[in-house]
Amino acid sequence: MNRKQITACAAGAAIGAWGIAENTLLLCTAEYEVPVRGLPRLVQISDLHKRRFGAHQRRLLEKTAALRPELIVITGDLISRTARDFTETGRLLRGLSGIAPVLAVPGNHEADLPPELYRAYRQTVRESGAVWLANQTVLIHGIPFAGLALPHEYYRGGGRFGFIGRKAVTAETLRRRLGTCMPGTVLLAHNPLWFPAYAEWGAALTLSGHVHGGAVRLPAAGGILSPERRLFPKYDKGCFTEGSSVMIVSGGLGKLRLFNPPELCVISGSDAESLI
Repeated sequence: MNRKQITACAAGAAIGAWGIAENTLLLCTAEYEVPVRGLPRLVQISDLHKRRFGAHQRRLLEKTAALRPELIVITGDLISRTARDFTETGRLLRGLSGIAPVLAVPGNHEADLPPELYRAYRQTVRESGAVWLANQTVLIHGIPFAGLALPHEYYRGGGRFGFIGRKAVTAETLRRRLGTCMPGTVLLAHNPLWFPAYAEWGAALTLSGHVHGGAVRLPAAGGILSPERRLFPKYDKGCFTEGSSVMIVSGGLGKLRLFNPPELCVISGSDAESLI
């Protein structure tokens, strides 16, 4: 082999080794401070799917506990649509509930479960001590937390890749499902694609996931691919603003990824000028 081929092979081997480590060993933390007065210290868990962090998710539980949350929020896809046994999910949720109160909303993989399995999953969440927040609002520390649940047709449609004709979310969609937005509402909504609608509805802070950080991330370019097969999605990972509304998008924990380690988000309120 010539020098260029040797260099290419070495680079490929290094990227492969990093990819293996990233998808088996790493569990990172992304920290955000948002201008929401009185916000309890949150740890956001999103898009776990089939990923395992040690036996019975021991590493995930230990990491979450070490972050000292006052509230844990799960923004969908805690399981994959192929799941048929929720025993380990229940064990994880009981462990999390022993750390702090837990709110959980469904994502598109939960929405894809057959009705009887969806009911079983929902019951598993409730029996674990977590709050199943599907098109409901609860007050925690005096702050409204709203959980948006959307059926399959808001994620999938038809066509070659299955996304043509899917329903769009508008502010009216949220009003029908959640009613009028209470001042200072924190919205848990799995899909960040509809952020303008969430902002128009009135959410002060939206917590989302779904995009897995774009799967592969490149310097300056960000995430490459969304689950809707869109290149370079606008809302891939991090903090975004729309008027006075803020959205945090978690890069998530599961699925294959490159230069995009699995992460837990830690979100704290700021003493700066508040949205509330």
